[in-house]
Amino acid sequence: MGGDIAMQFSAIGFRHSIPKPTWYNPLKKGKGAGITHVDLAITKGEIIGLVGTNGAGKTTLLRMISGILPLEEGNVSQAGMELDVRTLRSMVGFMPEQVRWSSQQTIRQTMTEFAYLRGCSVQSALDVLSLVGLRNRIDASLDSLSQGMRQRLSLAVALLGTPEILVLDEPFNGMDPVATDAFKRLLRSLADKGISIIISSHHLIELDLLADTIALLHRGQLLAHGTTESLQSSLGFQQMTELVLDKMIPESLAKTLNILDYVDAANEHRYVIESGRHDLLETLIEKKFQISTWRVVPPTLIELLCAATGLDRETIGMDVEQSSMIPLRTIGGEEE
Repeated sequence: MGGDIAMQFSAIGFRHSIPKPTWYNPLKKGKGAGITHVDLAITKGEIIGLVGTNGAGKTTLLRMISGILPLEEGNVSQAGMELDVRTLRSMVGFMPEQVRWSSQQTIRQTMTEFAYLRGCSVQSALDVLSLVGLRNRIDASLDSLSQGMRQRLSLAVALLGTPEILVLDEPFNGMDPVATDAFKRLLRSLADKGISIIISSHHLIELDLLADTIALLHRGQLLAHGTTESLQSSLGFQQMTELVLDKMIPESLAKTLNILDYVDAANEHRYVIESGRHDLLETLIEKKFQISTWRVVPPTLIELLCAATGLDRETIGMDVEQSSMIPLRTIGGEEE
């Protein structure tokens, strides 16, 4: 990951307060889930995809980066200078997961109000609408906006004050494929202007295609951060091959393969196997298999997360419980 560092978060941590009543102190609070000892360098113009299961700590981490939640541990710096919370907030634009834009108030009126709150000029706030493609709807009521337009409005508010970093929590929620594609192109254009973007999303296919680097978060721990290729290498991930055959591979041959996935549908047998059996194609041809697909496939983000955590796909999908600060690999933590 080359390029200039826009912001450096070093060993940051935050634990949520949870009720821990005792008979003599029913209002007692204790430390619960959160983020522990996360190091994250954000490069200028980079789009980072934040990936993790429900309860991994994504929203908590995004709020810490945005200055909404305090850094109980660690610090944030730029060019070697430590930043306080007020400065951090002025440099980061935050787009929350859900904003209920609902009233007869117009986009113009809404942006004017947020301009005063953000401390920027009304004209600069209205100019942002051109950037997100809402200039022609400036006098439309909030009630009349589609979900894609509502997300663009949320992004416009996040862009007030010309932040250096944008933090987006589930920005694709409720958007149709056309709106999602347009929104992705908009984010890429912002990154090309030098704005760093951090995105948390359950739309992993969209995230994989958009992000420059991936940050894998699990139970409050940042397990790895890098390009997909560097993550594959550091996690020891093997290359995979997808096969679509006219019949099932016999058990005697299947035992010699590491079959990662198998689907039997419509008289076709789809396999995803770990590459490495160099004579497999020749063997299948000798056994009179009809091969309609043979291609090398990159690992999905889910598979990278499985490799980082040591959990299988089924467990990853169900893993929403809180941990007890048991470290995974090199870092320790958890989440809300």
